[in-house]
Amino acid sequence: MGMPTNAVAHLLIAFSWSTSNIGDIAITPGLLSLVREARPDMRAVVMTSQRADSPAFAMLRDYFPRYLPNCGALAYPFSLGSDSSRGAAGSAWRAFHDRWGESDLRAFQNGTISARAAARIADDILDRLPRETLEELRRQNPEAARAFTDAGFVVFSSGTTLNFGRMGVRDLYRFTLRFAMPLLIARAHGIPYGINGQSFEAIDWPADLIFRPLFRDARFVYCRDPDSLEYLRQRDLLCPRSGYRPDSTFFFQGFDDAWAEAFMRAHGLQEGRFITVTIRSARSQPGPLASSVAQEREDAHMASVRAFIEAWIGRTGLPVVLCPEVRTEIETARDQVFARLSPESQKKCVPMDDFWTTEQAYSLYRRAEIVVSMEMHSIIMALSLGTPVLMPQFSENGRKAWMLEELGLVDWLFDIDRPGCDAFLGAALKIHADHPAAVLRVRSQLPHLKQLGMQVITEIETGWRRTGSPPRPAKD
Repeated sequence: MGMPTNAVAHLLIAFSWSTSNIGDIAITPGLLSLVREARPDMRAVVMTSQRADSPAFAMLRDYFPRYLPNCGALAYPFSLGSDSSRGAAGSAWRAFHDRWGESDLRAFQNGTISARAAARIADDILDRLPRETLEELRRQNPEAARAFTDAGFVVFSSGTTLNFGRMGVRDLYRFTLRFAMPLLIARAHGIPYGINGQSFEAIDWPADLIFRPLFRDARFVYCRDPDSLEYLRQRDLLCPRSGYRPDSTFFFQGFDDAWAEAFMRAHGLQEGRFITVTIRSARSQPGPLASSVAQEREDAHMASVRAFIEAWIGRTGLPVVLCPEVRTEIETARDQVFARLSPESQKKCVPMDDFWTTEQAYSLYRRAEIVVSMEMHSIIMALSLGTPVLMPQFSENGRKAWMLEELGLVDWLFDIDRPGCDAFLGAALKIHADHPAAVLRVRSQLPHLKQLGMQVITEIETGWRRTGSPPRPAKD
């Protein structure tokens, strides 16, 4: 089935995320692979979170067509500021700042403004600011403006960015609105839009005054874990069409088998006879986690990882590969895990020295017996390949970990802050003892996940805006 007759030009996808995280990299190509399979004639434009002068943007512009031919890439186009930055003269942000003033905008972000004033600012953010932002793009960045005016649908891709107030961080203008702006523009101009595979950590007042109508008017708001769905229900933030849809990383289809085979030869690894371990060191990554997890607690996490590796090698004799999901974790894994193992275990442990590609990771995870990861996307990547997983995590990692509950695999999820690793090690040994049964548990979930992913593409097509229904013009 092809695109609808008289369809406008393309699907606008916002955003592609970090290029320093193999899982973040996989999100957009996973969605593009679904599009290519379901509607190969559907054109797509990906709005990246990188600016035009970023080397990462140049890489992504060449990367995406590998997964959907003729897919375009658009650098981050908006000029949003903060409550202490007025923006450039003539910009939509300057006009917004001048309408309300620094004091009221600061109070709005802090949640110390009056409820009536908060409602007025929220109305501006929902209507006037996005209209003026698109007018600014028409004047200064016509390509970015056409990404909206020629879009048949705007889809917000999987992630955890539509949040405000997570762990006390109240960065409304430089974070929340920075990422929500494509949806705000779509809503203000009558362009159909949907939110796919998101986790929601916190939407504190007054941001809920923005998100409630933004979600209500979406064609769909889908969560990638059941706990986020329950959170939205408790906050009265559900869309009429809400539910579970998998993170689009589940549908990534890139491999580098030649690299994986060479890596395994170099380190004496045999297919199905090694495991991988990926750490999550809060303090080595930027963001709210860095200030919320004390060094003593992080040291205890790494000690638990080391104890597991020592016990695994002692019980099975099988090697362990220390794999980074995030570029900044390479040094931490080497210093805090590998360097502190016993000499005997070090002989059976392979620490990666360089950051790898997403395709390389997929090829190695496909050959592993178990993927053990404190990071969620390595878990998703492994599951999509039918590889059993174990996830030792801590609560600040977020609701996304609960997608294992949705998949009937909650017994593979562990709280690393609970003393001892007996249950964690026991689960690994159980998988090792009957690996085919564990693989079957995973593979039995994949057809349903694929069906749900394909349904998203069908819903996008069903909601597609036809030629003859242009976006509403900005008000005077």
